[in-house]
Amino acid sequence: MMESSYNIIDLIDKKIKGLAYSNDEINWVINNIDTIPDFQLSAWVTAVFIKGLDKKETAELTRAMAYSGHVLTLKRHDDEFNPGNPEALISNRGFVDKHSTGGVGDKVSLVLSPVLAALGFKVSKFSGGSLGYTGGTADKLNSIPGFSLDLDIKRFEAQIKDVGIALASQTEDYAPADKKIYALRDKTATVESVPLIASSVMSKKIAAGADTILIDLKCGSGAFMKDKSSAKALKKEILSIGSELKLDVRVLISNMDQPLGYAVGNALEVQEAIEILDGKLKNDTYDLVLELASQLVPKSEVIDSIESGKAAVKFDEWISAQGGDLKKFTETYKEIPNLDFIATEDAYMKSISCEMIGNIANRLALKTDATKDYSAGVIFHKKIGEPIKKGEKVFTVYASQEKENLENAMAQIVEAIYFSHSKTSLPKLIFK
Repeated sequence: MMESSYNIIDLIDKKIKGLAYSNDEINWVINNIDTIPDFQLSAWVTAVFIKGLDKKETAELTRAMAYSGHVLTLKRHDDEFNPGNPEALISNRGFVDKHSTGGVGDKVSLVLSPVLAALGFKVSKFSGGSLGYTGGTADKLNSIPGFSLDLDIKRFEAQIKDVGIALASQTEDYAPADKKIYALRDKTATVESVPLIASSVMSKKIAAGADTILIDLKCGSGAFMKDKSSAKALKKEILSIGSELKLDVRVLISNMDQPLGYAVGNALEVQEAIEILDGKLKNDTYDLVLELASQLVPKSEVIDSIESGKAAVKFDEWISAQGGDLKKFTETYKEIPNLDFIATEDAYMKSISCEMIGNIANRLALKTDATKDYSAGVIFHKKIGEPIKKGEKVFTVYASQEKENLENAMAQIVEAIYFSHSKTSLPKLIFK
């Protein structure tokens, strides 16, 4: 069948019937994505969501989306470099791209990127905004005055060479087909499709030119993958794409049954990341950074990069290189209006609905003019399983809004938490 004879209606019908696409058919959809009306492309995405893709279809969709725009061909290492060889990776310190599948309070990239750069790796990363109730790294960085995610190709590559990190928004230059499908998924309740998540993640990584792709796959109430079986299915899909396309991929499944760290909200999460890098805070965010980075280098090196202050210096260099003003950020952060929720009796936090917390934080950040209040969010002072004493702060709500809005958000957060008088076990951070 000649490529010119394909049409989107036939391809939608083919997938509804549960039939597999050829490579040519997948490439036709991606190559013609700008001419297919959104309502038909949405129907195609929905058909894929319902009927799925096999591993070869998923790999080809990933390849097609990655090459729908510019693909970075960053300078690689000597001919002896083998990205599948851990010893070579440690000695050569290649290009790394880390991705999270989406969680609540997930500011790992803000800490891990400068840690890896301080260790000699080159971190090249594209980031989108929030998807559904999860926060996006781009939104977090936009809370820093002056910070710009709009980097052209020359500036992106130059910054990787000079600073060791470049993080840019996903422009039309890089994987534009993924960007369009990504936006439609958010509007058509098809976010939680395993092949679409996997192909979206991996297409951006290929476009960013990484030697090694490090995936933090979230599992739990605050993740798209709610249980271990679905998380393992996505891990298998991602590793299958890596195998099909001959990529070095590392996947770690981490727990998202409670917000990661203490802060949920853009500016609040940036501040938490700064405190970790400054050596002032060691929590589950810090622990997860160690686990992820130690997939590439010994954990002792990771710890030293933070305790020596090298990672903090690298963070400052990175933010400054992209126009960010950390001094102004700190001054603004101190002035955010807030309201504390105080415990009226002794208790334990037994469980928390991360999805509800994410949605509450998103609503709190939405201004009446539809712009974002990057200061909005919540800081938890207690984690699941930790004892709460009467009179202690349980959480604090932040937003540059009227006190009534803060009080409403506080009441909603309380509804998302299950308190108990009996002691409960601490949740695991990493799922094997």
